[in-house]
This record gives sequence, C-alpha cells and structure tokens, in this order.
Amino acid sequence: MTLRLTSAQLAEIEAHARSTYPEECGGLLLGMARQNVRTIFSILPLTNQRADSRHNRVELSPLDYARGEKEAARLGLGVWGFYHSHPDHPAVPSDFDLEHAGFVDWSYLITPIDQGRAAPSRSWTLREDRTAFEEEAIEMLDQLED
Repeated sequence: MTLRLTSAQLAEIEAHARSTYPEECGGLLLGMARQNVRTIFSILPLTNQRADSRHNRVELSPLDYARGEKEAARLGLGVWGFYHSHPDHPAVPSDFDLEHAGFVDWSYLITPIDQGRAAPSRSWTLREDRTAFEEEAIEMLDQLED
C-alpha cells in the first residue's frame, strides 16, 4: 500500500503534534482508497482523551470517531487512517499501538516530535492476522488531483 498526501497536510499534522508536545496527539485521515493507494483529502485533528500517560498514549473518543465518519460522508470520502505523534520516540509502532489498532485496511501515520521539532513521519498498515505492522510508502504531493 501507499499513503498519498500533500506537504500541506503533513505540515498540518506536524503543527498539531508540536502544539501538544510533550503529549501525544491524534487524528483521522479522510480520503479514498483505490488500487493499493490511499489518497488523503482531509485531516481531522482530534483531542487526546487519555486521562493518564498522555506522553506516550493517545485515545480518541467514540464520539470523535463518529464525527469523523460523518465528516467523511459529508465530503464523499471515507475514514482511511489514523495519525498520531510519538514525542521523543521513533516513528515505529509500539506494542500499545499494535494492541489498539482497529482496522487492517487503514494507514497508521506516526509523526515523531524530537525535543519539540518534527522528524520524518512513517506510515504503517496492520497485517491481516493483526500480529504486526508493515511499513507502507508515503507519496508526497504538491497538491491533490481531483
């Protein structure tokens, strides 16, 4: 699989992650999936609902997810992924990430924030057997084509 998004969308994700540092942030990736490519058309930043361990855990409320589904439907899109930050930790899924990954057909974009600065993001997909993540390519676009 390939995750396709614009540099402006990635900048929006990085800004969200920097704004919540040293806590994790997260959000939904709204777009379309065709021929092993997920193209993201909209980013939906959400609030970390986790009460504890916010520096290394992110939790989204079911109401936020429902809001994401509703917004995607309004735009004629689907929810095709989840992004979150890893403050002072590499862009590699943790055991917690694996345990809480919801969908095998999603992209899981991780943006590391090292000492308040964004480092290169990486994206992952969950194996069908849910035992591990596999890295997927990220294709950066200047702008999206209709």
